[in-house]
Amino acid sequence: MKLFRRGESLQSMNVLIMGLGTKDGGVGAALFANRQGAKVTVTDLQNKSALKEALAELKDLNIKFVLGTHRESDFTTADLVIRNPGIKRSNRYLAAAAEAGVPVESPIGIFCEKRETHWTGITGTKGKSFTTHLVSHILQTAGIKTVAAGNNCVSPLRFVDDKPIYPVLELSSWQLAEMDLHERSPHIGCWLNFFPDHMNWYDSMEDYRFDKESIVRHQREEDIIILPLDDSALSTIPGISKRYFFSSTRSLGNNTGSFIQNGWIIWKEDEATQIIHRDSLPEHMAIPLHLDLIPPAVCCAVAAGVDKHKIAEGIASFPGIPHRFQFAGKRGRITFINDSAATTPDSVVKAITSLNRKNLVLIAGGGGHKNLDYRPLAELIAEKVHCTILFKDDPASIRLRKELENTKPERLKTATDMQEAVDIGMSCLNPEEEGTLLLSPGCSGAPFFVDLFQRGEQFLKYIRTGEL
Repeated sequence: MKLFRRGESLQSMNVLIMGLGTKDGGVGAALFANRQGAKVTVTDLQNKSALKEALAELKDLNIKFVLGTHRESDFTTADLVIRNPGIKRSNRYLAAAAEAGVPVESPIGIFCEKRETHWTGITGTKGKSFTTHLVSHILQTAGIKTVAAGNNCVSPLRFVDDKPIYPVLELSSWQLAEMDLHERSPHIGCWLNFFPDHMNWYDSMEDYRFDKESIVRHQREEDIIILPLDDSALSTIPGISKRYFFSSTRSLGNNTGSFIQNGWIIWKEDEATQIIHRDSLPEHMAIPLHLDLIPPAVCCAVAAGVDKHKIAEGIASFPGIPHRFQFAGKRGRITFINDSAATTPDSVVKAITSLNRKNLVLIAGGGGHKNLDYRPLAELIAEKVHCTILFKDDPASIRLRKELENTKPERLKTATDMQEAVDIGMSCLNPEEEGTLLLSPGCSGAPFFVDLFQRGEQFLKYIRTGEL
């Protein structure tokens, strides 16, 4: 397999970008290739209308576009193909390029080869977006020029040549698989957690875990890996790099890292230092779902060179991020939470458990399932959720509805779209009584929505424009 290697120049290369998309991956790659002096062609199965925002950013550049189709000849005659990591290498166009001897790359693969200075990479089945942005915010507050990028829809190729910027990258298993091909791991790696996901992509959990392990596999002795002390399968992963640990349930013993004790977030090296108390946090940071992510963020910040005494300000001022258990406002005593990025059943379990409130109304489904088990979620819904609203005929709703078939009709309702789902949810709650309307789907966004972002944005739109 031919790959792009450090020292190679893109000057005058014919570079094909496969998949412009709407979430920056293709745009960032096209800007990078153009900046490097390449002759750039972008190919995407979507048309101009669907891609208008991405095309607008590239309109003044000398780039050729092939939209609404892929042409095999574009792949076999290119000098380099840069693909979205969500497209499998077995794709017939990519296979044709590889057969013709054309290097097939991804943005993160090129980043690994081109980036010459240190950076942090954060992975995990759940919580990596929130933690990535929290770490970046802490670094910014401490005066470090940084950017949060990677799997969060900001291309790492936008700033790969900008040495003063310290990158904090969210890394998916697919991106880690690409890094593994280059035998690269981040200087500072953080693995938050591991549970079932993407079983519509992987043949087994072992294959999924193998890709995740790339976060540490190629680290050197001077590198740092940050791991959950409470998960023995992760905390004992083989590796030669220095280790920091984190926990939200117990102290660390003789280990270095961060933990929570008596409400305090603590950093411990030679001695323990209290960073910030839970009572000093804003509401969205104090819930268990987010509180548990603060210790690994503290570890990342210290490892990146932040003075431990400057971390509290960054934690307390972090506003959170959209679609990740986002407190989206109130109407009367009803709280709205947008957790559209909860794309697995386990993620919804964590959301419901974190709330632990009465009068909880859940909007779930609205997308494609990933061959995951919905039974534990259904059992928790039966115990904790006042009313569940599913969508009509999307794959995930069908699966979850089957697991909830014994639920009373007044506790299980069906909506045709997000506006109706919000309307039904509001009809189940009384603004004069404490209640919560939670969007936490447990599935991908497509095909019912364009993606999880559109799903969350529609939820925000209708809770803000709806009438009592």
